[in-house]
Amino acid sequence: MFLSVGMSAGDIIIQLIAVLGGLGLFLYGINLMGDSLKTIAGDKLKKIIEKTTNTPIKGILVGTIVTVIIQSSSGTTALTVGLVRAGLMTFPQAVGVILGANIGATITSFIIGLNIESYSLIFVCVGAVMIFFVKKTKITEIGKIIFGFGMLFFGLKTMGDALDIILTSYEEQATQMFTFLADIPVLGLLIGTFITALVQSSSATIGILQTLYRQGFITMFGAIPIMLGCNIGTTVTAIIACMGGGVQAKRTALVHVTFNVVGAILFMALLWPFAKLMEIIESTMLVGLGPHPAMSLAVAHLLFNFVTTFIMFFFIKLIVKLSCKIIKDKPNEKQTILDALLDYSLMESSPVFALTFVKKSIDYMCKCVAEFVHMTKEYSFDKKQNFGNRPKEIEETIDALDKRIHDYLIKLTLTELSNSNSQLLSAYLDAIKDLERIGDHCTNIFEFFDERYATGKELSTDGIQDLEQMYTTILAMVDMTFEAFYAWDKEKAMEVNKLEEEVDKMEAIFHQRHVHRIDSGACSYSNADYYVEILSNLERLGDHLENISESVIEVFHIPQETNFATE
Repeated sequence: MFLSVGMSAGDIIIQLIAVLGGLGLFLYGINLMGDSLKTIAGDKLKKIIEKTTNTPIKGILVGTIVTVIIQSSSGTTALTVGLVRAGLMTFPQAVGVILGANIGATITSFIIGLNIESYSLIFVCVGAVMIFFVKKTKITEIGKIIFGFGMLFFGLKTMGDALDIILTSYEEQATQMFTFLADIPVLGLLIGTFITALVQSSSATIGILQTLYRQGFITMFGAIPIMLGCNIGTTVTAIIACMGGGVQAKRTALVHVTFNVVGAILFMALLWPFAKLMEIIESTMLVGLGPHPAMSLAVAHLLFNFVTTFIMFFFIKLIVKLSCKIIKDKPNEKQTILDALLDYSLMESSPVFALTFVKKSIDYMCKCVAEFVHMTKEYSFDKKQNFGNRPKEIEETIDALDKRIHDYLIKLTLTELSNSNSQLLSAYLDAIKDLERIGDHCTNIFEFFDERYATGKELSTDGIQDLEQMYTTILAMVDMTFEAFYAWDKEKAMEVNKLEEEVDKMEAIFHQRHVHRIDSGACSYSNADYYVEILSNLERLGDHLENISESVIEVFHIPQETNFATE
């Protein structure tokens, strides 16, 4: 149709390449902004998401703020699904965050509505200078934000100019096409959904839509359905993020889809009055000497998300119940932190959050080890203790966690982490190695006592007292070490070092006492089996606990400006 008049085929191809190139620059710019903002605000983001989502209203505020920072509602939703998968956030908490993410997504529309494309290269220039000529990490990241901001507008201008040339050359055909879309709003809804799902960015689709609207090629009545479709299309990211995840992650993705689909249906039913309202608002939004079309479409986007969120807020409990009924619990499914480590996609979207998940996984490993040590102590003094297969299960769990976390951390080294987070990653590798070794020593002690009980060997009264004293100190070390690791408590970690010195002294003294008991006849050689090895394993266990506490202390020597993944 377009080849019959106006531009040649070659000219059309050149302009279409310009459109695609502009789109690429736009997407690169907005991703660069989001990545740099995440790097600068990573620690705050993590604290906000983990600690302030205990009520729906707080969740909505968190979702809004995080989306404004990372410039992507899809990114916020994917991170939220990941947090649910890893057990860092409950499903009801996630609902509020997702509602807020939709409000936060509207900020990009307002940025685009500023209509400062003419100054885009100034931002690019300033950002480039800060990136290449300033060595401070924080300044470099701010430079990337400014550079991305400029690239966003330069890409938008490139797309707008190319579309203007094409559509002006075929104004009659373009008018007919957009009139057709306005006459069939559902078609516009489907187009917005498809394009957004394809490019994985509602901001890009709405940016193009704002450009077309500003240039007068599409009416408000035709633009709103496409905008509503953009909100449906952006749910594809959540759907992808929940694949392979547990029931809770799938429910979280379902809520995101439900929110946008229900909201779109509601506003499609009220399309005519809503479009008329926006035309009235546009006529009153004077910038300079006339209305500001692109900004009015941004306001429409905000109103849609705000009103839908307001309505959905009163039905959060119902939404949670319906989601639970639609996606039922699986009898044999047990979602664990170990399963969450399979979510390698999180590494690409946010290595800092991936490192946070590793910390939670090591916390879980610590709890398994603590249970194993306490169980070992009980078995050392009571052969009638019947733990069944639990000791073997714990040992296998610790070994599996060691391997899975190790492999995950090695893969994480290939991502872009700050120097401080790279040092933290190294500390985590050392910690899981020590935890695995503690599990081995517990297994050794279990086997020693299995052998003693099988052959009827009994500990002497003095031997029991010495061993009880050593266990008391070891268990105090276990509890204090893991409390220090959970909360990065430097003071408790330093206390562990003092206890380790006591364990070393005990091992030497009790060894000598054991030899003296044998020499004096208070303990026979036949009853002495493995006693020295038991003392030795407990002493080595203490060494590994000290290593973990040392890693906690070392974390405090890592530069804190970008140390995001510890708390």
